[in-house]
Amino acid sequence: MNGRFMVGLGTTWQTAARLFNHRNPPRKKESTMKKTALTLALAAAAALPSLAWALTARQAVEVMDRHQYAAPQDLKKQYGYWTADAVSADGTRVTVLIDDKDGGITAIQDSDIGGKLPSVEQVTQHLRSTGFAVVQDLELDDGFWHAEVRPSGRGGEKQELVLHPGTLQVLSRVGPSGGTINGQPALSAAQVQQALQQAGYTRVSGIEFDDGVWEAEAVNTANLAVELRVDPVTGKVLRERLDD
Repeated sequence: MNGRFMVGLGTTWQTAARLFNHRNPPRKKESTMKKTALTLALAAAAALPSLAWALTARQAVEVMDRHQYAAPQDLKKQYGYWTADAVSADGTRVTVLIDDKDGGITAIQDSDIGGKLPSVEQVTQHLRSTGFAVVQDLELDDGFWHAEVRPSGRGGEKQELVLHPGTLQVLSRVGPSGGTINGQPALSAAQVQQALQQAGYTRVSGIEFDDGVWEAEAVNTANLAVELRVDPVTGKVLRERLDD
């Protein structure tokens, strides 16, 4: 028997335990705050629209940690980015965006508008120069520019745009007839209605696109009036709750 692991017959079990612990010291515990923040961030990333992503939630949090952004909250994946509210090394609360393709990281705050980021006027002018005659409700929210727009010419339907906060790249463009989100085709309102009816819902109404998902009212299989949130790409029901 290997002598390194032998304990003499005269050695007590307490001595053996001390020898074992000396040779196999317990690992130091991680910071309670970091573990708690990671757990909360990962839990918050559940039940989100099912798109293809390269980074996992845990990897996204690790990227933030490497760049000294701590205590992430409201972690979610949207428009090709992981986003979260976090605290920078100097204690400033910021919104962090991590590019899902390459792990590139951007941190912004409202005070960056008109400085590090384009101003509202600059974003409006940019959208009009790209063919949108009407630009409404433009705001920086949750790390992205959001706006309701209508293309030039009569008969153009209202669309909801989501833009990168700095580059102004269009990340999402969806209207009643569908569109694209992060380069993937988004369902139209008619397709959402059809998907809900196939899932057993009746009296489907009030279908509108808001905050990155389709919303609708319907009656479920238990004959209860419900409000629904629907994945814009797959048509899967993300949330169902009773209609007040």
